[in-house]
Amino acid sequence: MNVRLGGLMASVVALSLAACGGGSDNSSTPQNNQDGGWLTFYPAKPVTAQYQGESASVVLTATASRTFAVPFNVAVIDSSGVISPDVQISAVSPVEYRATLRTSATLASGEHSTVLEVRLCEDTPTICAKPLPGSPWRVPLKVQVKSAAEAKARLTLAKPSVSVTTYPGDRTAFSIEAQLNKETIGKSLNIGVFDPSSMTIAPAGQTTSAPDGRYVFDLSTATSSALALGTHASNLELRLCRDDVRVCRQPMAGSPWIVPLSVNLLAPTNLTSLTAVDGLGAWSTYQGNPAHTGHVAASFDPAAFSRRWKVASQSDFGDEFVSAAIDSGRAFFVRRAASGRWELIAVSEDTGELAWKVDLGTLSQVNPPAAANGRVYLTSTGHKDTFFWVYDQVSGKLLKQQAMISQWPNYSAPTVLGTDVYTISGYNGGISKYADAQGRFSWDGQSTASDGWSPSTDGRFVYIYSTPDNILRVLDAANGSSTYSIGERYPYSTTFSASAVVLTDTRQAIVGGAGLTVFDLDGRKRSWTQNASATGTPAYGNGTIYAFGANGHSLEARAPATGNLLWTAPIPEGSVYTNVIVTRNLAFVSSNSRTHAIDLATKKVVWTYPMGGSLAISARGVLYVLSSVGDLAAVNLR
Repeated sequence: MNVRLGGLMASVVALSLAACGGGSDNSSTPQNNQDGGWLTFYPAKPVTAQYQGESASVVLTATASRTFAVPFNVAVIDSSGVISPDVQISAVSPVEYRATLRTSATLASGEHSTVLEVRLCEDTPTICAKPLPGSPWRVPLKVQVKSAAEAKARLTLAKPSVSVTTYPGDRTAFSIEAQLNKETIGKSLNIGVFDPSSMTIAPAGQTTSAPDGRYVFDLSTATSSALALGTHASNLELRLCRDDVRVCRQPMAGSPWIVPLSVNLLAPTNLTSLTAVDGLGAWSTYQGNPAHTGHVAASFDPAAFSRRWKVASQSDFGDEFVSAAIDSGRAFFVRRAASGRWELIAVSEDTGELAWKVDLGTLSQVNPPAAANGRVYLTSTGHKDTFFWVYDQVSGKLLKQQAMISQWPNYSAPTVLGTDVYTISGYNGGISKYADAQGRFSWDGQSTASDGWSPSTDGRFVYIYSTPDNILRVLDAANGSSTYSIGERYPYSTTFSASAVVLTDTRQAIVGGAGLTVFDLDGRKRSWTQNASATGTPAYGNGTIYAFGANGHSLEARAPATGNLLWTAPIPEGSVYTNVIVTRNLAFVSSNSRTHAIDLATKKVVWTYPMGGSLAISARGVLYVLSSVGDLAAVNLR
């Protein structure tokens, strides 16, 4: 064929059509005109579908069985306005041509039918005084236009609205989840969230196609101290666009989807009077006590919760194993400053003001502190940087610095029972005991514990869950000698990560990590193992084990004797949850971005705080949340 492709008029569309998004008659047969059998079209009867307000791409291929010496022009005439003049023509071979055209975006909903007239002419196709033999050919086309309501159904939201509680100057994370329908998955589009009120920080867009059509947008509030306290509303727009979502001059049908956002801005401080809570003591170490139960014997009313204060870190240095110790009206924690040097910090529980701060210098690793006996105990690790430190709680004065040995581990806080302090030491996670408030060395014991580990003790024995051999080792608390061990090496598929041993009041030892294992200390045997997708250290209280399941997305309650599942409470979507502590009526759970209170009776979330991290509850009923970078928030629970 010798075809002129240039010079087509706006009312003329190009040589070939094929259905896009709809069915068609895929036969390729000669047309009924007398001399036109030398040219066939594929598909012969194209059918396509589109949404109201959009156009669809249609491709038609023409194949010839003969050639002509003279050049000729090609046009497709549509007198009904179903096809727009947007045309692209390309040669597949000397006898095969393909044209891509688009349907009109102004078609009303419903079915539209037209007959396309394909002209091949030596002169201008709109006149066609010199047609080629068989010209014109007629190709029927059907277009199904879906309604605006059907266009809205191409995307569904996991939640129709979002409600966030936060504080002036804080950024609170939340997410929006959307699912495209099957017809829209794989389309060329940009998807993103736009906030006309600028109350949120949203990503510019997400152009990468999700194979399953599921998109999750992580956003955060952008509140400032200039924003008045109270409730503020915005309508977030989830946009599907062919161009940049921030501009969206080419929206896809159905876009935008409106997501109402409510931001409740609360007072940043509430310095109420504090008094001791009956039955509560100091939160001296990781998970509160030497048994690491994470339990306090008190009940609290979520309706009375309010933020007491927050101390913000000026550093973005994060640490994997963080925890605060609370004793005598002060919170103690360590963090790396913006300069990279380590600090030990004491903050007043009453006011949130700095009581004192110690510059520990540039060390490889400083582990979380324990607090008791008017002292603060902590360890630093990393070859020549390995020491046991003792500070005065009131003044911050250094009372003792004892050299130890280690490689490069990150450990949890020392464990204190009375005046006995147990710390990690040694190249393979060994253990040391210091036997009085002044830090007098008592003994060294052997272990093979990994990062994140902390000793557990009931006063008579010290318990170590040893990794990677997965054996519970029991040492005599008096002299550090090995008393007995339980278990044998597990298969590699069930290896647990490092975890503090949680001791129950019924002589059981619980180990968390990649699953749950419970040891019978009197029978000296494993009671049961639950190989589940668990995360974090479990808590024990109210005669129940509380641990995370579903890879940190649900809280599970289990019977200590059997491991039987008592109930499951789903946790709102977001990051993986790894921290849990319990009271008589509530479980507090946290991820790296938020904290929730779950009612143990209803299994529902009854309170949320827009910050995550390790958790602690003081003797005066204050909940502490310590982030990985050293932000510390205090929440009144009464």
